[in-house]
Amino acid sequence: MEDGIHIAEKQAALQAVCDSDLFSHLDRLRAFLTYIVNEEMAGQGESIRGKTIAQDVYDRSPSEEVDADNVVRVDARRLRQNLEHYYDTVGAADPVRIFVDTGGYRPRFEKVEMAPNNEAASSKRTFGLAALTFAAGTALGVFIALGPLQREPAMRPHLENTNQDVLKRQALREQSGSSLQAVNLAEQARRMMFPIFDRPRQELVNEVFARVIELGPDYFGGYAGSAQTYATLSILTSKGPEKSALLDQARSMAERASSLAPSDPWAQSVQAWVKFSDRDFEEAMRISSRAVKLAPADGYILDIHGSIALFSGRFAEAVSSATKAMNLGPSNQRFANRNIYGASNFHLGNYRKSLEAFSQAADYGDPISAPSFAYQVAALFKLGRTKDAARKHIEMKKSWPDADVEKILTGVFRDPQHVEEIISSIRTVEATNN
Repeated sequence: MEDGIHIAEKQAALQAVCDSDLFSHLDRLRAFLTYIVNEEMAGQGESIRGKTIAQDVYDRSPSEEVDADNVVRVDARRLRQNLEHYYDTVGAADPVRIFVDTGGYRPRFEKVEMAPNNEAASSKRTFGLAALTFAAGTALGVFIALGPLQREPAMRPHLENTNQDVLKRQALREQSGSSLQAVNLAEQARRMMFPIFDRPRQELVNEVFARVIELGPDYFGGYAGSAQTYATLSILTSKGPEKSALLDQARSMAERASSLAPSDPWAQSVQAWVKFSDRDFEEAMRISSRAVKLAPADGYILDIHGSIALFSGRFAEAVSSATKAMNLGPSNQRFANRNIYGASNFHLGNYRKSLEAFSQAADYGDPISAPSFAYQVAALFKLGRTKDAARKHIEMKKSWPDADVEKILTGVFRDPQHVEEIISSIRTVEATNN
C-alpha cells in the first residue's frame, strides 16, 4: 500500500500510540496494533487475516477458528475506538496517524498537515498538554464563530476557573505524577461522554475512567466518570440482569465519588444522573439543581441538568439550562447544549428555533445521533416541509440503519406522550416515503 510515508515515520506513529497513557494498560490492543503495523511495514499487509492475528498474537489454535475470529473482531472494534479517542485527544498533534478501517485488519497511515507555529505540538505525551491544546484551539474557534455571544462577563468565571485549575495541578504535581496524570486523563474522558446514545463511545470512555481509578485511587473523578458511564449504559440496556448490574455499578461508583468529594459539583451531578437512570426523576432534578448552584458556569454540569430536565418534561428549564451553557463563552465541541435547546424547543412548539439549534449544533461539531436527526425530521414535518422531512429521514436511516429511535427515547423520557410527539411525525414521513 503506497502512501509516501517513510518506515521511520510509521514506526514513530506506532511508538507514540503504544507509549501513550491511553494505551499503557491495554496490553492486548498494543500487541494487536504492533503486529498489524509490523506486518504492513514488512510488506505483508495484504496477508493480514483474523486467523493469523489469532494465532500469532493470541496464540490461538487453528482448531478454535470460529471463537478466535470473534475475539479478533471484538478487539479490532475496541482498537478502532481507542485510536479514535487517542487522535481526538493526546494524539491530535501527531504528524502521522494510524487507521484500521472497518471490514479488515490492514492498517492505513495518513500524514496530518500541521499548522505552522503550533507551539502545542510537542513530543511530550501527556493528556494534560493535549487538554491545554484542545482548549486553546476551541476557545479561538468559538470566539471567531460566535462573536457577540463572547461577552466579557461570561469570560471572567472561565479565566478564574483556569487559574484555579493551574493551582490545583501544581499541588497535584507536588503530590505525585500519577495523581496529576489521573486528573488530566479524567478531563479528557469527560469531554468524550456525548452523545449519550452512542453505546460504543460510552464503553470506551468507561475503560478510560477505569484507568483513571488505577492511576489515582483516591481521586473522586475516576469514580464519578465511571458512575456516569455505567448509568448511561444502563439507560441504553433493555430490562434484565445486565441492566440491573450496570445500575448497581453506577450506584457504587457514585457513592465512592461522593465519599471522596461530598460537596464537589461533579459528584453531585453524577448522583443526579444515577437517580435519573433509575427513573427517579424528581430526586434527579433536585440533586442536579443543587449541582448547578454549586457550579453555575460548568458546561458539563449544565449539560447533565439540561438533559434531565428535557427527559423529565421540564422543557422551559431545559431551555434555560442550555441557554446558560451556550452563553458561557469558550466551550468544547462535545457539549450537548444546542441539541438540548433544539429538542426542548420542539416540545414547546417552537419548531423553527428547534431546527436552527440543530443546524448550529452540526456547524459547530456538536455531538449528533439518531435521536437528534429524528427531532429534525419531526420539526420539518410539523412546519409542512414534507419533502425536506423525507430527505432528512432517508439521511437518518442511512447513517443509523439499526437505530430504534422509539425504543431509545422511550427509555429516557418520563412521559410516553412526549415520545409520541416525535414518532407520530416520523411514522407519517415513513408512510409517505413508502
